[in-house]
Parts: sequence; C-alpha cells; structure tokens
Amino acid sequence: MKNFVILFCFMASQLISFKNYASEQCTKQSEQLGAIYLIETSHMNHKTKQKKGKFELWRKGHDILHINPSKQTTNKWHTLKNNSIRKVSYFDHYQKGIEFEPKALTKTKWQLKYQLVSEDQLSKMTLISTKGKHCDRIEHYKFASKEQSIELWWKPELQLAQKIIYIEKETLTVWQLNKTTFSKDDIENTFNKIEHYQMTDYADIGDNESDPFLRKMIRLGFIDHAGSVFYDAQGNQLANDHQH
Repeated sequence: MKNFVILFCFMASQLISFKNYASEQCTKQSEQLGAIYLIETSHMNHKTKQKKGKFELWRKGHDILHINPSKQTTNKWHTLKNNSIRKVSYFDHYQKGIEFEPKALTKTKWQLKYQLVSEDQLSKMTLISTKGKHCDRIEHYKFASKEQSIELWWKPELQLAQKIIYIEKETLTVWQLNKTTFSKDDIENTFNKIEHYQMTDYADIGDNESDPFLRKMIRLGFIDHAGSVFYDAQGNQLANDHQH
C-alpha cells in the first residue's frame, strides 16, 4: 500500500510538472507570434460579390504590429520602460511614419491591440463548447443583440482568435486565421522592415504642412479608435458597439 501511495504521488507530481511545462510553452508562443487572417465581407440579402482582404497581427514581447495590406498601413504599439505605450503609424506606400505621444492604455484597450478580443468582451459572450488541449484548445463563443451578432472561436492559451463571424446591418464579415508563425526570423524581419521609414513627430505636423504627405494625413485625420479593431475586407473599421 505504501509503495502504491509513493507511485501515485510521483505520477501526480509528473503530471503537474507536464501541465506547468505545457502552460509555459503556450505562454512563450503567445508572446512571440505572427497571425495572418483572411477577411471576407458580403451582404446577406443581396447578390453582391464577396470582397476579400487580409489582416496581420504580430507580437514581439510587449510590442504589437497591426498590418492592413489593403490600406498599406502598419500600426505599432511600443511598450516603454515606464509602462506607457507609444503608437507609431507607418504608411508603406510613402515609406514614412508618424510617432504619437506615449500614453497609458487601460487593460481593455491594450487587450484589443494585443489579442483583438478583450476579457470584457469574452465575459459578455456565451461559451458554447470547448475542444482540444493545451495550446490547441479552442473555445466557441456567441453573442447576439438587436444590432449585431458575433460568433468567436477562441484559443485561450495563445490569446488568439481562430475565427470570427460578425453580422451587422445585413453585412456578414468573416475573419479566418489562415497562418500562424512562431519563427523568430519571421517576427524580426516583419518588425525590422519598417524601421528605415522617415519619421515625423505628431506634434510637429502643424509646422510642416508644406509636405504633401503630411497635408494628406491632416485631411485624413488621426483618430485613435480605441474600440473595435475588427475591419471589413477593405480595411474599414467596423462599428462593433458592444465592445465599447
């Protein structure tokens, strides 16, 4: 009996060690990754052609990239030593960028940048089912109101959306995770390719209105949408009221 108890304790300790190791591996993967989404937008009650687009989410520690190929824009959120966040907007066609003043972000706003879906959003959704284990575990959620409905397949260990179905005003938008990479080279190359862009401090834009690029940026405006980070296939931001 004593030997059985010793064996049982040993097996239990090994199981706990394995679970801790698996959790640590998932955490490492979640902090260093690239996730490429395919986006399809269509009208549910009209015979219009589906519009397709792409969105990329990249993480390197506490730094984030959102790449919107259809708009040829990249937004970066860089974590500073004092825990404030500096946003930088890059415009690929011009190979130029604009740096904004560092500021603190709430936990919810940071999660929207980091993982596209916040814990607050998840708490308002209904968990339908769970499948898989460890890093591959997927949770299926649903949310519905008079204005919109959302269906989400969520990978909690990686803090990553596998699939999102968003319906609002008879417009159907589907986000599908097409590729995930954990390659350090891929991540470094993606972050580094925008480092040579010519930068302008946002506070100096008004003093440089003779620059055609900056004049255009002034007309477009710079409003940091802190709510939804969901986009349609053309890179236009969706309303997603329940996320505010």
